[in-house]
Amino acid sequence: MKEKKVTILCSGFGLGFYVIGLLLDRRFKKKGISSEVLVFESLMTKDKIEKVKSSRKVYHKNFSAALMSTRMLLDTRQSLDDSAVDELTHGWQQEGRSYFIVLSGHWMHIMQRYRQIMSQRVNIDIIYTDSDLPPSWKNVKALYQDYNRDCDEIWLFDSLNRSVDYQIPISDLESIPFSQRPERYIIHGGGWGLGTYRERILELEQHDILLDIIGYEPDEAADQKGKNRYFINNPNWAAWNRNSDKEYEFPPLAQVLGSETLDYRNKSEYHVMFDLVREAKAIISKTGGGTLVDSLAAATPVVMLEPFGEHEQKNAELWEYLGFGIPYAKWKEAGFSEAILESLHQNLLKKQKDCIDYTDHYSNKYSL
Repeated sequence: MKEKKVTILCSGFGLGFYVIGLLLDRRFKKKGISSEVLVFESLMTKDKIEKVKSSRKVYHKNFSAALMSTRMLLDTRQSLDDSAVDELTHGWQQEGRSYFIVLSGHWMHIMQRYRQIMSQRVNIDIIYTDSDLPPSWKNVKALYQDYNRDCDEIWLFDSLNRSVDYQIPISDLESIPFSQRPERYIIHGGGWGLGTYRERILELEQHDILLDIIGYEPDEAADQKGKNRYFINNPNWAAWNRNSDKEYEFPPLAQVLGSETLDYRNKSEYHVMFDLVREAKAIISKTGGGTLVDSLAAATPVVMLEPFGEHEQKNAELWEYLGFGIPYAKWKEAGFSEAILESLHQNLLKKQKDCIDYTDHYSNKYSL
C-alpha cells in the first residue's frame, strides 16, 4: 500500500501563503504524516522570476503601485516553464499522489492539468488565508469559473459568516499573559514590506512607544533611535530557493546591532519573527492572512494599518468585528490605550480554545 503523502502548494507572491504552507508541513510531520512543500515560483521561467524580484522592490517603495497591481488580471500560465510542469505532474502520476492542499490560486492551472492525466480521484483542499478572495484566486476564478469543482474549500477567516473556525498553531508554547509582556510593539509591512508602517514609526516614537521594527533593506535601520530594536529580513533570500539541505526554509531575520555584521537566523519549526510577536503587546501592521495567523496563534492583537487591497480590508473589518484588532486611527484617538489591547488579547485567548486545528481536521478527514 502506497504512503499517503500530503503535497502542500504555496507561493512566494504573498509570503503569508509561503509561511503558512511551511507551518502546515511542520505540523503534519510532527504528527508523523508525510508531507512536502512546493513553491509555485520554482516552476516559472527565469525571466519571469526576475520580474517578480523587481516588482517586489518597486512595491516595497511605492505602496500605490502595489495597490494598483491588485486590480490587474494576471494570467500566470504565461510564466510557467512547461517542461518543468510536465516533469512534475508526471512524477506525481507515477507516485499516485492524490492528497493536495492548495494555498495559492496560481497552482490551480497545474492542478487542472494533473486532474486530466489522472485516472483516480485527486483530493484537493483549497485553503483561503484571507477572509475574501485575494488577487491570485480572483485571477484563477476569472479564467476558470468552476476552478473549485470537487474541491473542499476551507476559509481560515470567513468575512461572509463573520467567523473564524480554524487555526494553525505555530508553537506548542502557551500564549504569554498580557501583563507579563514587555512594553514593546512589533511593527512591519508583511512579507514584502508593503504599506504605511514606516510612516507611523516617528509618531509612535514621539509617544514613547517602544518598537520592534522589521525592515526589508539594510538602510532602513540607518537612523536607529532610542530604545527601538531593528530587525532586517535577508534581502538576498527568496521563498522559491531551497537551502543547502534541499529544503524550503522560513525567512531569515537578523537584529541590527550598530555596525556589527548582520547575523541572519531562522528556525526549522516556525518563522523566527513569531518569537517577537509572542512577546509584543500588539502587532502594528496591515492585515494580511499571515499576520492574522500570527495574531491568533500568539493571542496578540493587531493595530491595523491601511490594507493591501480589498481582501485585506475585509480581513481588517472581520478582526475589528470579532474584537481581535483595532484600526490605528481609533487606537490613536484612545490615547494609544493598553487597556483596549488587553481586552482584545483576552478575546483572542477565548477564540483559540474554540478553533479547530486544521491539520487535525485534515488528517481525520482522510484517515492519515
